[in-house]
Amino acid sequence: MEVTPVEFSLNVWKCSFGARAFAVLALLTVLFAAACGGVPKAYYYTLQVPAAPAPTDPRTDYVLGVEHFRAPQILRDNRIVYYVSPTQINFYQNHRWGSDPATLLSDYAAQWMDSSGVFSQVRVLPARERVDYTLGGSVLSFEEVDSDGGAKVRLALALSLVRASDHKLVWSGKQSQETPLSERSVEGVATALNASCAQVLREMTPGLIAQVEQDYKSSGK
Repeated sequence: MEVTPVEFSLNVWKCSFGARAFAVLALLTVLFAAACGGVPKAYYYTLQVPAAPAPTDPRTDYVLGVEHFRAPQILRDNRIVYYVSPTQINFYQNHRWGSDPATLLSDYAAQWMDSSGVFSQVRVLPARERVDYTLGGSVLSFEEVDSDGGAKVRLALALSLVRASDHKLVWSGKQSQETPLSERSVEGVATALNASCAQVLREMTPGLIAQVEQDYKSSGK
């Protein structure tokens, strides 16, 4: 049987209409699934630096520059890490830090040092303006650890302070902290790691501050 051009065009139109209708239906199904909870919700967490004391005049006129901290590959990802065993690592896929841990702790340390009152300014590097000291760091651990003894968080941080005038390493420190989880949830993990950050810097920075103040006295300013 011979098909006329009109009949052929009509058949093509019917086929293309059916394909378009199927595509639209598939898209609506995906959107409906997302609206009904088909796509898991993502949760984000950050670190909160303790409130600074009442502002006073800085104890030196030095400017501190804080480098972006180094970290192993697993801590350059914003997913929250947990260890199921000493050799097995996993991630919470839908629970994430606002930034990767190396960035979070760089910013946290900068705010912490700014609130210490020893420096006239604290700048996050790179910066065009000069600095008198550079604070570098490595995030060695920043995770939840699940073990037979219960769940805990682990934080380990190494810091170093270099004087810009002679490029000399004038101070370095390394500190680790393990804290049992009081609340077994991802929010509990974030809260415990936040508290660990404050504790680690509270124990590390007095030596750094003492060195800077000693340099300032020796300079005769």
